[in-house]
Amino acid sequence: MSDRSKRVGLLILGLVVTAIFVNLGNWQLERAGGKRAALARFEDRAQSPAVDLEGIERSQIMTRVGQLAFANGGYRGDAVAILDNQSLGGRTGYLVYTAYRIGRTDRHILVNRGWVEANANRYQLPKIDTNPISPNVTGRLSTPPSAGISLAGADMIEPMGQGIWRVQKIDFDALSSALDIDLLPISLLLDNEMPGGFVRNWQPPGLDANRHFGYAFQWFALALAVALISVGLFVRSMKQERS
Repeated sequence: MSDRSKRVGLLILGLVVTAIFVNLGNWQLERAGGKRAALARFEDRAQSPAVDLEGIERSQIMTRVGQLAFANGGYRGDAVAILDNQSLGGRTGYLVYTAYRIGRTDRHILVNRGWVEANANRYQLPKIDTNPISPNVTGRLSTPPSAGISLAGADMIEPMGQGIWRVQKIDFDALSSALDIDLLPISLLLDNEMPGGFVRNWQPPGLDANRHFGYAFQWFALALAVALISVGLFVRSMKQERS
């Protein structure tokens, strides 16, 4: 391969990498826009009256994200999912989700009861009351935390005994199957005034949109740097060839 062909090849490689970085920047902008829209919807629906979960059709439940809701029924002590790798104040822990039977139906909703600190020994569970007595619950309907990029084992549901399963993400279909109950595809953020909860430092979904703008700026800056370096090296090598 001639020197000229090598220079052209390196230039093309640099432009391809530039295009990849630009696409990654655009992806982060899309994520930021989506999160801002989700935050706006979440806050807007907070102004609506609280709804009784027993009267909501499953097909309509996702249109209620952000709305206040309540249910009568009871917790299922044999259906607790602890979401792994959830940090608070620099400490690692779990979000505790417990299935709650809705009224006289067979339907259940996962109630996010809050955060608990994890033990240093991953095989030793933190102290969790799996079956608090609560004839009713109130809170806000919400989607679980974003799982981000799914790594190997992210879909694992790990039985920990005592009716507790450790999960890396909240997958409603998988949990419905594992727990053998009918779960609505949404969670309820337990109100701070309700008993049976843990540390509840609820953050509206989409509050971290600005973080994605920062990531987008970094990708665009990298794209510009690669483009300038690639073109600069190509032009300099061409000048050296002519001299």
